[in-house]
Amino acid sequence: EEKAHKAEVLEQCSKDACKVPMEIMECCAQAIDIIAEFAAKGSALAVSDAGCGATICKSAMFAASLNIFINTKGMADRDYAAALNEKALNMLHESGNKADEIFGAV
Repeated sequence: EEKAHKAEVLEQCSKDACKVPMEIMECCAQAIDIIAEFAAKGSALAVSDAGCGATICKSAMFAASLNIFINTKGMADRDYAAALNEKALNMLHESGNKADEIFGAV
């Protein structure tokens, strides 16, 4: 009974530990979208700021994803873990590519 309770608590803690990193990734993805618009429409004198912002947001996303992947690795609820991993990987791919495009354009 004690082992089952410990497993339940650990599972919930792992799920909770993914919430903030996922929010960070979502915020960074939104920021990259805004930065892309700034790079396209903003002052040519400040375009390097767009490249810096895109690079920083991409790095923050990759860092946050590590916290997600380490916590989902041990989850018993494999469907939930797979959904979190897929969401994180999709954001890394889509927003990461967009950040690279911004950086390349700068």
